[in-house]
Amino acid sequence: MNKQKRTFVILAIVLVACLAGYLGLLNYNKYKSDDDSESESDSVEALSLDSSDVKSLSFLLDGQEYTFSRIKSEDISDETESTESEKTDTESETNSDENSTDDEQWVCDNDTSLKINTSKVTSLLGNVTSITASKKFDSDADTSDFGLDEPQNVVKLSTDDKTYTITIGEKNAMLGEYYIKVNDDVYLSSNTILGSIPDSIDDMVASEDSESTETESE
Repeated sequence: MNKQKRTFVILAIVLVACLAGYLGLLNYNKYKSDDDSESESDSVEALSLDSSDVKSLSFLLDGQEYTFSRIKSEDISDETESTESEKTDTESETNSDENSTDDEQWVCDNDTSLKINTSKVTSLLGNVTSITASKKFDSDADTSDFGLDEPQNVVKLSTDDKTYTITIGEKNAMLGEYYIKVNDDVYLSSNTILGSIPDSIDDMVASEDSESTETESE
């Protein structure tokens, strides 16, 4: 009899232990699910624009601001004809044909004679018009050490209604993210804006190979 009681007690203890383990596992899974949901909700939208709405784009190269404007190809043709009216008719026709290959193109306001690689602008716009952040700082937060007063670069996007200024500060070495300021709001973001900005204006100029590639893709 004592042996049966002992067996019963052991089984009861094992059953209680299994039940406790099962309840503990349920709670852990619930906690992990809540934690994952909270991590996902921590993502903050710093900027979200339709790149097709952007009419002009500017950024710094060696401390100088370069601005690029979206323009219809027919407008480019008109400008070409007016500025090069002294050239021969053959040259004017050639320039008109080359400039009308795209419905829309980009020109550098600093030097309108440059032929801009449209795909380079499109790629850059893809990075700067959609920015998510891991954190948004309060308006009264101390941001003096974020490098925003002496930024690594400043990108400006202009639509018909508004201009957006993106200031890129220092990189947080521990988190591997950058302090950025979008208009008046400061964020911590892993967006790779700096990596998409060219080293020189020459990198934005279309080569013969890039022009032929863009023409074939149409």
